[in-house]
Amino acid sequence: MRFDGRCVLVTGATSGIGAATAKTFAAEGASVVITGRNAERAATVIAEGSGKAGSIVFIAADLRDENAYEPLIAEATDRLGRLDVLVNNAGILHWAGSLETTPEQWAEAMAVNVNAPFFLSRAAARLMKAQGGGAIVNVSSELGLYADSGTTSYCTTKGAVVQLTRAMALDFAADNVRVNCVCPGRTLTPLLVGAMTQWGVSLEEGLARRREWMPMKRIAEADEIARVIMFLASDDASFVTGATLSADGGTSIAGPGGAASDRQSGAAPGGSGAGA
Repeated sequence: MRFDGRCVLVTGATSGIGAATAKTFAAEGASVVITGRNAERAATVIAEGSGKAGSIVFIAADLRDENAYEPLIAEATDRLGRLDVLVNNAGILHWAGSLETTPEQWAEAMAVNVNAPFFLSRAAARLMKAQGGGAIVNVSSELGLYADSGTTSYCTTKGAVVQLTRAMALDFAADNVRVNCVCPGRTLTPLLVGAMTQWGVSLEEGLARRREWMPMKRIAEADEIARVIMFLASDDASFVTGATLSADGGTSIAGPGGAASDRQSGAAPGGSGAGA
């Protein structure tokens, strides 16, 4: 088992990509702490991950609160005994363009999508350095690589995650702490289902529209993104740091017209979504 004896913290892990990531790590022998704001959903993740080679426990955390960051790392480390992997998956998306985005929405997006990965990673890296190494994986989005209308704060903050990954990778490279980034594309998660409801489009219709122009003609499953995250956290990626790995079915390389607007296609963007 690739993560037997390893200790992992996954933020925003009570649904979607984060939940799939936690269960995948547990299946590979890891002891996993998941965070989020919904204890009921966390219990479901723990139940579904039970019987695996590893284990999953929950720590409630609201990453909109800057005072939550270092205490979360401390409590997770206390529960696990050490910290080998941090997955910064929690994120929040506001469907608002530049003129519609409120100061509160902007501040919330910055807090969850940028501040939390920075301060959590910094605290984790200190521990990992003392332990002799570790791995940090940030979950950005294909909208961290290109933009879409009506999601200004999300595009901005997810782009910042890509640059944060590169800067921190250089800061900690000599300490054997690797920092990498995954940019998921459209993924079948509760965020996508919620977007369909919000726009009055059935899930079937929304997915069908998206498949029409996606290069691979399908939507990702959360487990597929989880396996990419696990690769970057594993010893298989021991010489990989500062990398941004697209897991978007080719949309970010499709060129002009290769990626329709989410509102036109009726499908939410990838990434962690509102998993804070």
